[in-house]
Amino acid sequence: MKYKTLKSNLFLASRFLPVLIIFSITFIGCKPTEKGYKAAYDAALSKREAAVETLDVDLPAGALQQVDGPQLKVVDGQQVYVFNQRLKPIEEFETLPGNYNVAIACYKMPTNCKAQSQDLKKEGFQAFPAKGIEDKYYTIAGSFPSMEEAIKFSKEYENGKNRVYVGLPDAPVIIYSPK
Repeated sequence: MKYKTLKSNLFLASRFLPVLIIFSITFIGCKPTEKGYKAAYDAALSKREAAVETLDVDLPAGALQQVDGPQLKVVDGQQVYVFNQRLKPIEEFETLPGNYNVAIACYKMPTNCKAQSQDLKKEGFQAFPAKGIEDKYYTIAGSFPSMEEAIKFSKEYENGKNRVYVGLPDAPVIIYSPK
């Protein structure tokens, strides 16, 4: 008799145990709460505000600026985005970057960068793809020996039709790349 009772209890336990586990995971498990999301958001916001306070750059009204990327500077009375980074041309292209390179896009994949460079060449630009640090690929629309020439080209390019700046602020970025 005890054997039948034990066997029947094991049978019931084997039927209800999976249901109990699924119920526990579904209704009791670790679910993020609104309070947790708010705490993470507040921590990220305070970190960003602390980083912005340490910059010696005037930020445009109503916009946050990334700390480790292009910085909005005033050069010769013109606002331009400037970034210092050593660039390397992608092997298949012979054009070597000058010291001041006007980037119009930043991609994570070299194929996108190469395709846009080819499109710009068809439009008459001396464009080439270049690799930066952290596997970022920049589409360079023009390369110049001086900052003044790069700014002039940047402003002319910006005034063109239907300009989109993938992965960059809404403007060309002048990347200073020492040789």
